[in-house]
Amino acid sequence: MEWLEGIGVAVRRFVLAPETLIVLTSVSLVCCVVSIAVATWAVRRLPADYLLHDSDGAEAPSCSRASLLLRNLFGGVLLVLGVLMLILPGQGLLTIVAALAMMSFRSKRRLEQRLLGRPHVLALINRLRQRSGHPPLLAPGGTGTGPTPSGLSANAP
Repeated sequence: MEWLEGIGVAVRRFVLAPETLIVLTSVSLVCCVVSIAVATWAVRRLPADYLLHDSDGAEAPSCSRASLLLRNLFGGVLLVLGVLMLILPGQGLLTIVAALAMMSFRSKRRLEQRLLGRPHVLALINRLRQRSGHPPLLAPGGTGTGPTPSGLSANAP
């Protein structure tokens, strides 16, 4: 059992060393900046009626298998980073939305609509799109905030 205590002490020394803390802080900041840049880029590329289409997105016939694999791999990395950023510094929900938009899998559309059906998430995305001169995303089924397909606000009487 002494060897186990020795490993615990060594790990604590390594994690609490100033050099390790500086590296971890730097990596966290870089991940935060990169995730914000990638997430805003991906959200701006979405067409305004992206959430209104019923296609599941499981197949992407215009993409080669290698392209599809790379997109899903990169999207998976973004998804993991987004989940981590829910507790670490960064735009967790925005990164998760960008990762889901990039990936291709069954029930993707339903998951995106459920996530973007949250009023504060849709409002954040539409604010980003407005700042960059893009039209707001249309809310699926008139839920959430922002314009609906008829052009009226979802919260209007």
